Amino acid sequence: MDILIADDHTMYRQLLRPLLASTYPDAAIAEAEDYLQVRAACIRRRPRLLILDVFMPGMHGLAGVREIIRQFPGTRVLICSAIDNPILVQTMLAFGARGYVSKAMTADHLLEGIAAALDGGIYIPSDMPVDGGGVQLTGRQWEILGMVCMGLTNKEIARRLDLSISTVKFHVGLILETLRVQNRQQAISACCPV
Repeated sequence: MDILIADDHTMYRQLLRPLLASTYPDAAIAEAEDYLQVRAACIRRRPRLLILDVFMPGMHGLAGVREIIRQFPGTRVLICSAIDNPILVQTMLAFGARGYVSKAMTADHLLEGIAAALDGGIYIPSDMPVDGGGVQLTGRQWEILGMVCMGLTNKEIARRLDLSISTVKFHVGLILETLRVQNRQQAISACCPV
């Protein structure tokens, strides 16, 4: 079994590796520190589990996570982030992540999350806020929100998704309304903090 630790903080990867090695002694453990390395390692190794930080160089936040999950459906993705925003948690689960663990939690939480993901379950610690205030977006809207968080304009989003600009504007308007924010910057602050 292959496990990939994807985080841009070297110390975090160095601390996590021995914990995983002692818990899963037969696992081959690899590391990645940016989006390109994550993609390359997933292509080369096809890990069974990816422990993924949301905000790494080249990741583009939500859009990068969604793309990794979409491109590698056989890899179970457990998000491990310093941010525990409920909307962000809900977004990652909507994308297909197998769980979400805050870096502020204990190693036991992380190991529980890993075990649940490997067993095919979903893991959210009981003390983590996950109610995004009833936020309900469609899959297309989550995708557009991810691109908004990347800083893309409506025109750029339309081009990437092969949509009309008016369709993108319509979705962005619904996203802002659903998130109860007035503009794109507030949407980014609400769910894509960097």
